[in-house]
Amino acid sequence: MELLLIIAGALLGYLLGSVPVGLLAARMYGVDIRTVGSGRTGATNAWRAAGLKAAIPTLLGDALKGAAAVLLIRYAAGAFFPDMDAIAVAAAAALAGAAAVVGHNWSLYLGFKGGAGGITTAATILAISPLIGGVVCLVGLLLIWWSRMASIGTYSVSVTSLVCAVVFAVAGQTPWPYVIFGLVAYLAVTISLSRNRQALRDGEERVITLW
Repeated sequence: MELLLIIAGALLGYLLGSVPVGLLAARMYGVDIRTVGSGRTGATNAWRAAGLKAAIPTLLGDALKGAAAVLLIRYAAGAFFPDMDAIAVAAAAALAGAAAVVGHNWSLYLGFKGGAGGITTAATILAISPLIGGVVCLVGLLLIWWSRMASIGTYSVSVTSLVCAVVFAVAGQTPWPYVIFGLVAYLAVTISLSRNRQALRDGEERVITLW
């Protein structure tokens, strides 16, 4: 039964993560986000495509879908499997969250295209572990403010998620299954940001011009 919940959680996470919030938000203003800027469906490109009126709901939606997958699986574990081992619950939550990031970056509904995963990763790890998530969000926000580059903030979120998951697990503060989320999120973001890394090397990465 534990395996069933873990599999169901991963499937739920992927389907929720695949919801292209940015595409839907920008389409409300007559713009196909896939034809603008990076072509990704995240909040940064929604901003480029249709301004803050599309970026804000995209940010909120991309955050919610990952966090919701984690919270729903934890609720299901408590409601239907009250005797389920705590490590198994942690694994189910971690895999549901990881699948949400994968779904966001490679959406089932968009021919396996999507965003870069920064917001979804940050919100999901915050739902999985507020301790890790707090550090991740702080580091990501500081680096975005310092660099004015969304890609640097996104990459830092994935790296910090993995590093903190390992460090806190070694310290006995969080379960080891959370490392699964950190590793999957890191790989998903790293793969999705390959073009941005080249742009950074070439000095051509775009900056955020809000301030």
